[in-house]
Amino acid sequence: MTSNLLYRIPSKYKNYRVEKIKREASKRLFFRLSNDFHSVICMDSSKEKKEYKDFLNVHSYLSKINISLPIIYEKNDNHNILILEDFGNLRFDKILSDYSLKDLLDSAVKTLVVLNTETNFDPSLGLSIYNFDTFKSEISEFFQYYYPYLHKKNISINLMEEFFECWEKYFNSINFNFNNFIHKDFNINNLIYLPSRNDHLKCGVIDFQSAFWGENCWDLFSLLEDSRIYFDDQFNEYFINYFYENSNQKNTIDEFKEKYYMLNCSRQTRLLGRWVKLSQEFNQHWYLNFIDITKKRLFKGIVNSNKKNLRLLYAKLIPEFL
Repeated sequence: MTSNLLYRIPSKYKNYRVEKIKREASKRLFFRLSNDFHSVICMDSSKEKKEYKDFLNVHSYLSKINISLPIIYEKNDNHNILILEDFGNLRFDKILSDYSLKDLLDSAVKTLVVLNTETNFDPSLGLSIYNFDTFKSEISEFFQYYYPYLHKKNISINLMEEFFECWEKYFNSINFNFNNFIHKDFNINNLIYLPSRNDHLKCGVIDFQSAFWGENCWDLFSLLEDSRIYFDDQFNEYFINYFYENSNQKNTIDEFKEKYYMLNCSRQTRLLGRWVKLSQEFNQHWYLNFIDITKKRLFKGIVNSNKKNLRLLYAKLIPEFL
């Protein structure tokens, strides 16, 4: 692997030490290239050519905005390899016990405010636009993977129809505005702390190639309702209000929160299926460790949504929700 990589990277890095960096659920490979004075990140997308182009496309767009993105030093379009700025090892999910949670979230939420206020809907960028078909496809992962995993049988036709009917009515009852730039995976495992920088620029942002146009609360609940780690959510209400007050909102705070809770519930629903799917696809059973955290996020969101029919539905789907 190392010798093959060295053949494809610029000659200036061929004498650098090579350290493979573990990344989850991706065919892209990441390496840290370093000597005694300097280090860079090599992103090898030779098995994910579309993601390589998407990364460059979104990076070009976001580089005009005042947030911390890794600089692209070199690129090799023939091999789909990038040499990137090394943001270091202070990934948010790895340093929660060493740094103030509120300070970390503060830099991240302020970054989201900048993303919201300094971007405008631009169809020419080629990003997908969220819609009901996408929504339906995502929540379908729940009964495709999680329900059979939990109950050891497939969901009944009647219960599946009730599931879709409940969610479709909920979706159609809300006046969505799917024209905001969304990172999509704005989770704490994709944010890196940069202590030498100021204010929101302390939050380094990576893994943005799956961006789309959607509701601007999406990245906020991806951050505050992270499904991989259950950190204290005592600051959630503060940051929800902070984001609302400082971003371009065209609805009331109650309408904003309803979208936040609804889309977060649907996302947690999908993720229950996604963890099972990934554990099977990659034969990595540790993905199943995220199920309990995801259920906590989901149950709390359903309570906050204040939708009786949704609560009754999930009491049938997940018995412990009773």
